Amino acid sequence: MLALLFVALLFAVAYFTDAIAPKDLATWTFPFVGTLLGAVLAFKYQGINESVRREELRAGAINRAILVLVSQAHYLSTVQAELSKGKDSWHQISNLRAFPNPPSSHARQRVEDLTFLVERGDASLIVEVEASQRRYDDCILHLNIRNDLLFEIVHPMAARAGIMGKPITMEQFKQALGDMHFARWETAATSVYQAVPATLEAMPKVAAKLRDAGRRWFPRRKFIERIDIPVS
Repeated sequence: MLALLFVALLFAVAYFTDAIAPKDLATWTFPFVGTLLGAVLAFKYQGINESVRREELRAGAINRAILVLVSQAHYLSTVQAELSKGKDSWHQISNLRAFPNPPSSHARQRVEDLTFLVERGDASLIVEVEASQRRYDDCILHLNIRNDLLFEIVHPMAARAGIMGKPITMEQFKQALGDMHFARWETAATSVYQAVPATLEAMPKVAAKLRDAGRRWFPRRKFIERIDIPVS
């Protein structure tokens, strides 16, 4: 605007004082105006590009968070399928197999990528995503503790007692392990049975909230639609 006012002033001076011929003034003024206009348009274009890029990154962060939740939940659903096979508490404690590490163990939430939600008034959603990650980590910890007890305590002691692969009662199993190891084994199995279903139940709800937030803030972007988790 200042540049345009300056050019207009020059034309006014040239017109009223005849100091510069309007034709000569136009000769060097028009290229100046063209250059100025080009710079303004380039600046505006760059700003639009940066805005679009920022929107792409933020929408992508939401989609990634949903994908991590779905990936983690699918692993826990395979664990839950095994948990549901137990007929009673004794079967649950004694017959549950060891579980391999999740194939997507590298898939973790990058909560820092979602901090822009604070500006949008959705700070509580970031807290929910972080809490979901902590609950998942707790599940993996409980599974690993139980696996370690199975391989380091239960199998060796059951082999020494000659009960490996044999149908036994809880009292026989408890006698083979001893009170202390049996209590540790019982606690580890109970922790798994409590942590996995609760975590699995919450995950689709958090994913749905992320999807809805993405649609609300970035209506031109697409977000993961299928967030149903198979729960056995």
